[in-house]
Amino acid sequence: MTRAIVVTGCDANHFELATDLLTSLRDQCGRDLTIGFIHVGDDPLPAEIADMADHVVNVPDSTFPADQMRGFRLAYLMVKPRIPKFFPGYDMYVWLDGDTWVQNAVGLEQVVRAAGYADISMHPERDPSYDSEDRPRGYLYQVYESLYGTEQAQYYSNHASFNAGVFGARSDSPVWALWEQALAEIRDRTAGQPGTLFSDQIPIHRLVVSGRVSVMPLRAVNNWLTTLRIPAISRERRRLLVPTYPFEEINIVHLIGATKDATYHLGEGGESVTLRYRDMRSLVHPAR
Repeated sequence: MTRAIVVTGCDANHFELATDLLTSLRDQCGRDLTIGFIHVGDDPLPAEIADMADHVVNVPDSTFPADQMRGFRLAYLMVKPRIPKFFPGYDMYVWLDGDTWVQNAVGLEQVVRAAGYADISMHPERDPSYDSEDRPRGYLYQVYESLYGTEQAQYYSNHASFNAGVFGARSDSPVWALWEQALAEIRDRTAGQPGTLFSDQIPIHRLVVSGRVSVMPLRAVNNWLTTLRIPAISRERRRLLVPTYPFEEINIVHLIGATKDATYHLGEGGESVTLRYRDMRSLVHPAR
């Protein structure tokens, strides 16, 4: 039997969102699911996160050069590639960014199954239901240029951008060592360079496009990027749905950018709510 663990993590800036994610996981899976939490920084960990997680590790950090670099603290600390080191002994690892939440546990099962066919399973930020398939390319080019220069930006940004906010990988996958090495190289090369856009997503994309890592694409419903298309809110079905036919149920919601705090209407005459799980919970779990 495959031993799998679902891992997330964040610093104090995202504790509230991470609490929502862990609540959604416990609502969907109860205590049958093993959850690991990576506590970044020195701020006290909220009791509700500690209670819902099965295993907690701390990555203390006061060195992130926020005044010199833009980007993601977890990427700078190389958190994602080190997941098996933080939680050894599992066959399969699933990562969920702290700004995701799970509406249907089948999405977790599909991430795990997909990872069995390649070195990593990730969503390629492409779907017919998204507003524009060209929108992610501008950001992709910008970060590539910041980290690798104009020539590589022009080449790699022409390939679909894989989103590292939700992924699965086997414990013996080569992705872990290669990804960590790529991030370490960036840290060394960009040290002290103001304006560097630090990202863990760009190095893994580069590994995939270059053929050093194989990928099994995840369907959009298993990492629905709300910044590319707001889901439909069905009061009748009590679910968030893909907003185009055949209106599938979204399994994993990813609240990127301004959609974390934006408000939306629950149909004609309905109240205004955010897409955060704490607001959606009464809709998708009406008995709670």
